[in-house]
Amino acid sequence: MSGLPDPFLPDLRVPGVRCGASREPGFPEPCPERLWAALRRPGEVETWRKVFPGTARHVADARRLARVFLNDTSRADDAAWITGELAANAARHTRSGEDGGTYVLELCRVGELARIVVCDLGGGGRPVFTRPPAGLNLTEHGYGLPAVARLARGTGVRGCPAVGHAVWAELLLGT
Repeated sequence: MSGLPDPFLPDLRVPGVRCGASREPGFPEPCPERLWAALRRPGEVETWRKVFPGTARHVADARRLARVFLNDTSRADDAAWITGELAANAARHTRSGEDGGTYVLELCRVGELARIVVCDLGGGGRPVFTRPPAGLNLTEHGYGLPAVARLARGTGVRGCPAVGHAVWAELLLGT
């Protein structure tokens, strides 16, 4: 949030208190009226981002965060499942799952659309959202990303094995 006046609110000032003034470098003074106004503005992007250790046991933490992020919608369980699939793939198939590895979960929401992004450390192949070829003996693995694609409005991958992948899925949040 910037220190610029908010055109949607009257200038609410308390004598002796400067809204937006910083007590610590890098952090503006919290202003409840501006925070509430930001929630009411259509088109305002809300973003949560967290770095997780690249271990299988931390996938559940990523799922919980996605569920909380969309807990006021009918898609919270879908978001949690998709996040679990993307995070598990990062931990299982990339350098994110190696000792000391991490991945980043980014959750974004604007209006009736949410985007889930998992950024890994690369390695392995490029994630694919299509069905596995017929005839492969895939009893347990290989169906997660195609299932994500069926639940999502859109999916994609950006990056490469050398620097990492940003694997994403978008969900419509309408009722």
